[in-house]
Amino acid sequence: MAPDEFQQAWQSPASQTRVTIHTDALRSEVLRNQQNFNHMIWARDVREIGVALLLIPVWFVMGHFMKLPWSWYLMVPSLLGVAGFMLLDRRRHPQNPSPPGASLVQSVEVSLRQVEHQIWLLRNVVWWYLLPFAVPMVIFFVNVSWDFSVRTGQIWAAVIFLLFLVTFVLAIYGFIYWINQRAVRMVLEPRRRELLALLASLNGS
Repeated sequence: MAPDEFQQAWQSPASQTRVTIHTDALRSEVLRNQQNFNHMIWARDVREIGVALLLIPVWFVMGHFMKLPWSWYLMVPSLLGVAGFMLLDRRRHPQNPSPPGASLVQSVEVSLRQVEHQIWLLRNVVWWYLLPFAVPMVIFFVNVSWDFSVRTGQIWAAVIFLLFLVTFVLAIYGFIYWINQRAVRMVLEPRRRELLALLASLNGS
């Protein structure tokens, strides 16, 4: 409801009940959207953390049976680091619903803080997600290419192979980064603007 509608409702005693209904309905809609958003973030976190932890024993088994070099195991600290970061971030910024009895303004403010934090996470996804995985992968590719050149003496073949692998990784991670930034532009930023506009209307500014 816009500020002028609130003013008209205030000036008309007969419409006070209608204002309460509209406010309650709007609060219910905000809470429903908040719950859906929290569920989406929770499902994403469970999936990402679960996959990272599941890959750790898989990584050791693959390294053992395929007799891979030491650089293969550098991915394990990265998996632990990303999972740990997400757990810590969720602890510091819990996606809790609005407390019982919270006003409409308070509910909108909670939703706005949650959306803004997710925007921050996705805008910085390179540092806490992509880079920790890309660095050990590139080191592993360099290690494998170096061993290949030492065994065969084919230095240029090893260099070409290394450049191909690094380019492939950069392309994949560039695509992942683009997807995340697109989600910010297409989903999170519009939601943030809607919440800001709603909050401004409720505060009468």
